[in-house]
Order: sequence, then C-alpha cells, then structure tokens
Amino acid sequence: MLFLLIGLMLAASVCVLCLRKNRESLFLLGMCSSVMVQFAGILIFIAKKGGYTQDILRFLFFSLDMKSRVQYMYVTLGQIGYMIAIGRYLFPLFLLETALSYSMAPPVRRHPRLKLYAVILPAVTLIVYIPAVFRALTDAVPALHNVIVQTAYLWILAYVGVSMLLLVQEALAITIRVCRRQFICVVVLLAALSGLYLLYCGQDPAQVYRFYSYDYIWNKGLGYLQYAPSMGGYVTLVVVSVICGGLGIGSLLRYTQNTLMDDREDMGLERKFDVARTGASVFVHSIKNQLLANRVLEKHIMQELDSEAPDLSRVRACVAQLHENNELLLSRSEELYRTVKSKSVRLTPVSLADVEATTLRRFARKYPDALCQTSLDPQLYVLADVNYLSDALYNLLTNGWEANLSAGHADRPVRLISRQERLYTVLEVRDEGVGIARSEQRKIFEPFYSSKNSNYSWGMGLYHARMIVKAHLGQLRVESTPGRGTSFFVMLPRCEP
Repeated sequence: MLFLLIGLMLAASVCVLCLRKNRESLFLLGMCSSVMVQFAGILIFIAKKGGYTQDILRFLFFSLDMKSRVQYMYVTLGQIGYMIAIGRYLFPLFLLETALSYSMAPPVRRHPRLKLYAVILPAVTLIVYIPAVFRALTDAVPALHNVIVQTAYLWILAYVGVSMLLLVQEALAITIRVCRRQFICVVVLLAALSGLYLLYCGQDPAQVYRFYSYDYIWNKGLGYLQYAPSMGGYVTLVVVSVICGGLGIGSLLRYTQNTLMDDREDMGLERKFDVARTGASVFVHSIKNQLLANRVLEKHIMQELDSEAPDLSRVRACVAQLHENNELLLSRSEELYRTVKSKSVRLTPVSLADVEATTLRRFARKYPDALCQTSLDPQLYVLADVNYLSDALYNLLTNGWEANLSAGHADRPVRLISRQERLYTVLEVRDEGVGIARSEQRKIFEPFYSSKNSNYSWGMGLYHARMIVKAHLGQLRVESTPGRGTSFFVMLPRCEP
C-alpha cells in the first residue's frame, strides 16, 4: 500500500517535470525518487530479514507471494544498505535545494553559493557509506562508527528542519492570495514527503552492513530493524504512512492540476488569439460594410444639399451619425492594431516613477476627472518597455474606473500600488466595483470577451494587457470578491538598477 502511494507521487512528479521543466520540479522528482529508492531497499531488507507478522507483510507487500519473490532476489547486504543510503542522504539535499530556490529571505538571496555548499555533506556521506569504504574506516578506527552514524543523522535533521523553516517563512510572507494558495500546496506536499521520509530514516544503513554484528544496536523511532514491532508501533506505521502519503498525493495532484490549468489556459488563449489574428480579415470586411453605410449617409447629405430647399435638421442628423461612426471605427481600429501588431518589445531598466507618469498621462486623456491614487516606489526599477507596460496599466486603470462608475462609486478612487513580493515587483490596480464572479475570472482574459456594451468595448483590453505582461516575462493575476471590488496584479521579475 505504501509503495503504491510513493509510486503515485513519483508518477505525478514526472508529469509536473514534463509540464513545468524547471529546477523545483526536478528537485521534486529527486525527492520522490529518493523516497522510492530508500523504501525499496527497506522492503528488500525486511523480506530477507523476516520476523514480521502476516498483517504487516501484507501491508508492505500486498501479498505473501510478492514478499517471497522479493525475499529470494540475489542481492547482497552491502547493496541493500547502499540503496537505503542513497535514498536517505539524497532526500534532504533535494528538499533543502527546493527550499533555497523558493526562499526570498535576504541572506539566501545574497549568498547563491549556499546551494553549492549544501551538496558537500550528502556527497561526503555517500562516499563514506560506500560499503568497502565504510568497512575499511570502521575496521581501522572502530570509534568512527558511532561518529559517522551520529553526524549523518544530525545533518539530516538539520537539513529537514532548515528546509521546512524556510518554506513556512516564505508561505507566511506571501500576501497575494492566489500565489499563497499555490505555494501552500507546495509546502503541504513537501511536509508530507518529509514526514514519510522521517518515519523510516531513523535507522542507519550501517546496521544493514553490520547486520550480523550484535555489538551495535542503534534505533531511532519506529525502526525497520525491530524484530517484532508492538501493536502501537504497527498502528503508528499504518496511520502515519497513510496520512503522509495521502496528503502528499492530494497536494501533488492539486499542484499538478494548477499547472495543467495554467498551461491549458495559456494554450487556449494562444489559440483564440490565432483566431483573432485570422479574424482580422473578417474585421476588415466589417469595416468595409460600415464604410458603405457611411457612404449611404454621405449620399443622403449630398442629396439634401443638392435640393432647392435642403432639410438642415436632417443634414445635421446625418453628419452627427457619420461623425459617431467614424470615431467608433477609429477607436476600434487602434485597439485592434495594438493587439495584432508585432509584439517586439525592448526591455530596459526603468523606474516606476517613469512608468507612473506615462500611465497617468494616458489615463487622464480618457478620464480627466477620474479619481486615481498612486503609491509607486520611485526607487524601484523594472525591466520593461515603458510604452507597452504603461499601455497595460492604462487598460487596467480604465477597467477599474469604469467598474467604480458602474457600481455607483464615482467618489471612490481607483488605486495603483507597488510592492515587492518574492521574486517579483508587483504593480496592483485595485477598484471598488461590483467584483467579478469566480466563474468569469478566467474568461475575462479571452479576446473579444466583454460584459460591457459591445458597441464601445471589444473585450480586447485585458487580453492585450496580459500579452504585454507575458512579453515582460511576468504574470497577470486577478483577485475579486463580488460586491467588494477587484485587484489585478502585474507581477514583473525584480530588477536592480
């Protein structure tokens, strides 16, 4: 049963690595593989050692027939012990490397070589635990046996403890809810894996090497070398293993689901934008139809002007309609052009003060009387194309102010705020409108999706903003509570001036 849980976690971690292809996913695969290797060694050793009840053996091997097959495998005690050692000493390394990658603690970010230094203890320990090396050292100096065992166990506990401390600290430091929820899934997954690992890592592989030497007995916690675990020990084994394995599987599936949803969303939006690009020709055709309608208006105007007694009121009505049509065509053409034109951007370090000034100028041209409060740190820099990034923020501010107006909150400002969040400089646009239902929060980034009047809003603004943010190697996130407003987070990689 436990082996099945670990196998499922290993398979899910492979899927995550194939989807994400980043260091953290590789470390996760390393942790799951380490637990699998360690537990495989333990199972082989238990099968050969014997002395367990049939209930425990069925729990570990599914059937006594499977136990017998494993028992008669041709493998030496040295090979079994080193298999356990590999899993035992690589897991805390992968765990610490994962924690260091996620951590935004200043000491960690200032000393990137910590990730290299973390490899030293596991590498040295694995060399020492090579069966021939271990026997040579302990035979020459018997006192080294206890020193090696105690030192190895202490640095294992230190690695696991420091890793969980960094992960919990990072989870508490995240203020954006959508990011915190995703990171908590990672923390729960790593905590469950660590609990499963700690349940079986207490005993040293040296006892497998020295199984026939009864002068040294060293058990820590629930040990797989115990001859006959008590009922309490057996219950603990089952309950803790199932809880840790279940939590690990659940969190990993949730993490994988979030990854699949993000990738599927990006792929879906790309396909829809391909359709939008293809539909540009259709749009041109619709412009042609509108121009033909304008020609009809022009013809009516000319007919009236050519008559002996022109109806000036009718002429004025036609001119007004012609002017409205032309303005609508111009605004739609400009928005479509911004969306489908070349996405080439030039990223240079710019201060948030420059971004703020350019954004507010554009926003003021459309809504000169709008209330807008900004709190951008002028000391912060981002790697950006000012024109593109300001255009994205302008779209978000426009949506925010229109949301305030539609909710009857013209006396409340839309806000533009900056802060540092983990690896990102975050620009938040916050409104106090009616909010966005959860079912619509993924749809709002689709091209041509809009809940406003389609004659004046094409639904390209948020998609345009999202594409700009992605071109800046960033992310655009949304949090909304119906009846209380919406916040959009433009998350850009940190940049030093």
